[in-house]
Amino acid sequence: MTRFLYCTICLLMFGMQCHAQALTEKEARHWCDVGALSPVEGIWEYPEDGARVLIQEDIAKPSTFTISIISTADCRLQPGDIIGRLYPSVDPRQFRLEQMTRKGKFSLMNPFDCTATLSADKESLQVKSPKITFRINLNTLLPRFWRILRFSFKNPTDELPAGLIKIYPGYDHNGSMRRKVRVL
Repeated sequence: MTRFLYCTICLLMFGMQCHAQALTEKEARHWCDVGALSPVEGIWEYPEDGARVLIQEDIAKPSTFTISIISTADCRLQPGDIIGRLYPSVDPRQFRLEQMTRKGKFSLMNPFDCTATLSADKESLQVKSPKITFRINLNTLLPRFWRILRFSFKNPTDELPAGLIKIYPGYDHNGSMRRKVRVL
């Protein structure tokens, strides 16, 4: 009762649902099969942690999309929890992604804004978050001779794109994925 009351207050105050109907992956696949989907709708996976989510258009706010959990190893999140929302932009392949970053006692909190770009093959959503860089030039403290030397460190894993991979429907609408071999 308390969760229902809190979600109702959250919906009224912030205009965002806290919880959607929990669907199994089989039910989510059936939902994808029976309706006409936009390119961003479907079952997606976060490859970093294996969480599977359903992205679907929000009936209450047309042309926006909710991101709800289908399955995850994170015990703090439950199937049906809405962890984010996609808002369209002028470019049909780019979205503003508002993703919740913390779970409170009764709801998900701390929305974080980033951009999500749908790939040309519509098989991945690349997420870019704002970054703050800070650099101190220690060479100004050294004598002139030592200013010749420059040190830098660059981690190539920092440049890997982050985001989601589409699980269902596949590019041929038959459960196939371009990234995995299909065994018949």
